[in-house]
Amino acid sequence: MPTARIVPSLIAVLLIGSGKGVIAQEAAVRPPLWSTNNDLCDAALFPPIPVVPDSGDDQVYIQADQATLVHEAASEFSGAVILRRRNLQLEADHARYEATRGLLDAEGNIRLLGPGLLIFGSEIHANLQQDTATVSNAAYFTTEHANGKADKLEMRNKDVMGLESATYTTCDPKDPTWLLSASTITLDQASQQGTASSVVMRVQDIPVFYLPYIRFPIGDERLTGFLFPSFGNSDNLGAQLKVPFYWNIAPNYDATFTPWFMSQRGNMLETEFRYLHSINNGMMNFDYLNRDKVTDEQRYAARWQHTGNPWTGWSTLIDYGKVSDTQWFDDFGNSLNATSTTNLLQQGKVSYGTVNWDFTTNVQAYQTINGTASYERLPQLLFKTHIPQRDNRLNYFVSSEWVDFGKPGNVVQGQRFDLLPEISYDWRSAWGFVTPKLAYRYTQYELENTNPGQDPAPSRSLPTVSLDTGLFFDRDTRIANTDMVQTLEPRLYYVYTPYRDQDNLPVFDTAQLQFDVNNPVRADYFQGPDRVEDANRMTALLATRFLSKATGQEKLMAGIGGIYYFADELVTLPGGNPIEAGTTYIIGELVTRPDRHWYLRADSQWDPETSEFNSRNLRVTYTAEKNLSLLLNHRFTRNSVETVEGGFGWRISPRWRVDGRYLYDLLNDRSQESELGLRYDSCCWGLSLKAKERFINDMVPYDTSVYLEVELKGLSSFSTGS
Repeated sequence: MPTARIVPSLIAVLLIGSGKGVIAQEAAVRPPLWSTNNDLCDAALFPPIPVVPDSGDDQVYIQADQATLVHEAASEFSGAVILRRRNLQLEADHARYEATRGLLDAEGNIRLLGPGLLIFGSEIHANLQQDTATVSNAAYFTTEHANGKADKLEMRNKDVMGLESATYTTCDPKDPTWLLSASTITLDQASQQGTASSVVMRVQDIPVFYLPYIRFPIGDERLTGFLFPSFGNSDNLGAQLKVPFYWNIAPNYDATFTPWFMSQRGNMLETEFRYLHSINNGMMNFDYLNRDKVTDEQRYAARWQHTGNPWTGWSTLIDYGKVSDTQWFDDFGNSLNATSTTNLLQQGKVSYGTVNWDFTTNVQAYQTINGTASYERLPQLLFKTHIPQRDNRLNYFVSSEWVDFGKPGNVVQGQRFDLLPEISYDWRSAWGFVTPKLAYRYTQYELENTNPGQDPAPSRSLPTVSLDTGLFFDRDTRIANTDMVQTLEPRLYYVYTPYRDQDNLPVFDTAQLQFDVNNPVRADYFQGPDRVEDANRMTALLATRFLSKATGQEKLMAGIGGIYYFADELVTLPGGNPIEAGTTYIIGELVTRPDRHWYLRADSQWDPETSEFNSRNLRVTYTAEKNLSLLLNHRFTRNSVETVEGGFGWRISPRWRVDGRYLYDLLNDRSQESELGLRYDSCCWGLSLKAKERFINDMVPYDTSVYLEVELKGLSSFSTGS
């Protein structure tokens, strides 16, 4: 029957005000603070909705206690009448069906079943040929606990449905906490739009707002209009109001304009434009404050993010950010990551690649927010190729780069050309591998603004030879009544690069990495070609794993390794210290999942000469089914970072949950970030309260905010924050 189209239409009522559909739905309403998957609704309050098997044809099947043939084309049925067509089923006390014209009239305890939908009524009149139907005194229920009533439910054609004096809620049908009512509701499946007039929202039977007319989307289609406003207050910004307006430009374009009224700062306009094509997609943001009442200046923030694949093998990328001043993130950012921004990337890249080679053109600059300005690449050209030979064992690699570095001020800048050909032979079997490699690096500079006596065209060439080898052993074992496979994996890596004096070379983009569990084997611990390590060292690693024979899951991995320098390592970055011959560092790593509740990971670097840790990290998590989760993190890098972080999530009961997180900076003896949240859930609504404090800077140490969210499940959510 045509009433099958009621299902998506009625469910679509819950999208009132959320506005944006698939391409932009995240900006429409603020998501809940926590996931609430548990069903808190009393099943006894909602009638069951059985599934009607699809007959697979348009034939009408009728059964009843009694059937009477009125004339050649019409029949009357009474007593437990059941009519089926496809995946719809109608039950009634009495029915009259005229097959030639497709007319159906039924009355008495009307019960209509469809996919995920149940409708009760006093009578129904339908024209099956024209896909029209009218149900009087209708009450409906969906599998999502949505329910409501309508004096009349009318299917005007196969696409349009109208409801008169209709209600909607997801609460207890007999005693709803909240209820949406409208004098008329019209749902159009063809245009994917709905309208409603004289809309009233009631909470505990108290009217809380009234709208004379609204439009809203149905399904995944998006609709131009205002979204839910948000309110807030803070010491920095004062009283606040945001009123977003969404513009559905086209199926693959949309935009959001959000006026942001701040009593202490002024009126800002936040804008977002998004586009989506088969060959590219991206987003543009521009926020503008004409006059800041505090600084008496114009302020703005802009960002463009774009990725594309215009043709086979080609790719493009744009990531451009800019703010009017360095205090923007401190004043208008809302997270620790935002306030700790040091540089804004301004990059454009075009690449072309095939199976064995690729070429990239890159333009990269930065806006400095905090700290020292970085060198710009204007432009950078990269070419890489890989040519495997002899069953992929003999491999040729060539990496090359030409880049023009620029930087504000009277500092050394200029061009750099770098060429790195490599040849390796990779021999592998089930029990081990051996990989010898020979590389040769040539780097040439053309410099400007050089220091007195500095060569404006220095160059450097260095060979590197390395040997990487390892073995694999395994055995069956049994631990805690579990069949396991234990592996033993020793590995040796030797690398040699002769010394070249490189103090006359500039440092444009090179940094030094550490020997740790993330970089246990490298030919060069400098990242970037401005320095090449004079290496004569051996790395030895040993790892063991315990794997479940039944599932293959890794239950435990433990590894230890050491690096030994056979000769002095003299090449350093400016201000760095050489490494003496005989120096040894020890690294260790432990990862274990003893059961489904516990996860532990620890790693460290130990300096035997000073008998101290250079770094150590610990992460422990505990999850007790769905009721409790605990987190402990500790990070330490000598003279750089030492933080401890704790977090928890505890579902005290099916309705109550509390979350917390605390990050403390031990090195500077201060709190870095903390938050505490409390949530209550009922069947059809939820309430979340969250308090957060974050460190900004030494002048304005902390920003404190309080956030409250009320969620009407199956409708939307609104929130306030300060």
